[in-house]
Amino acid sequence: MIETGLTPIEIFKLYSGNGTFMLMFVASLVYLWCFEKEKINKMVLVLSSVTLLVLFVFPLFSGFFMHKMDEETTYYRFLWTVPTAIISSYAIIHFLNRFKKWWLRLILMTIITACILIGGVFMYEGPMFYNWNNPYQIPDEVIDICDEIVIENREVGAVFPDEILYFPRMYNSYIVMPYGFETLQFGTGPNSDLHSEMTKETIDVKTLFEMCESRNIHYVILNQNKTLSGDPSEHNYEFVDSYGDYDLYRSTTLFFGQWEDYEEWLSEKNG
Repeated sequence: MIETGLTPIEIFKLYSGNGTFMLMFVASLVYLWCFEKEKINKMVLVLSSVTLLVLFVFPLFSGFFMHKMDEETTYYRFLWTVPTAIISSYAIIHFLNRFKKWWLRLILMTIITACILIGGVFMYEGPMFYNWNNPYQIPDEVIDICDEIVIENREVGAVFPDEILYFPRMYNSYIVMPYGFETLQFGTGPNSDLHSEMTKETIDVKTLFEMCESRNIHYVILNQNKTLSGDPSEHNYEFVDSYGDYDLYRSTTLFFGQWEDYEEWLSEKNG
């Protein structure tokens, strides 16, 4: 069992999505093993893939990478080495070439294409896709927020809602967020409790903003669809402005200047 609470088998199931493409891949392996005449092709495509899959679930191998190499949250990437798309495509072409009549090939190809479409998800319906209005291909409101919160030549902590979490670091690397991919994917990692609070429909203002202050989060960005049970101003955060569907809150206690001025600021703060 890994820190994410998932075994290699469970990771493989998640990686397989609804199972359509993985079923096609397995069928391709069986087909090529039975009908591929070129031994070198059979070894490279079939045996290598089966070996990689066996290694992925083999306890000694998976345990070494997930524990000794500290790759618990990224172990699924090992599956990227299995050429599922290449093997499935090769098997489909190999299969279609067995039929001489063009109309029969067309019918079979139509059926296979339908299976591929059914197995996928229309990517432009996902929450990470927007109609871009700028060369950065980042939502305008995210750019406006980043321009507001960035501090020249130093990092600034900010917590963003999940649906726009990917964009700020693409726009400005000085914006530091308390959690990232491993938290979104597995619900674990640093500050997963903060992420859990951010994703609630009704946010406990006291809990959230006290967490943010204790972890040096200068700015908090909240979706206006969230319900707030409390007033952020009572917990050392003030409302700055609204940007599209998002409200920006700024800490009233943390340091916002240049680091060379920090000692002076701290001295004044402590009286």
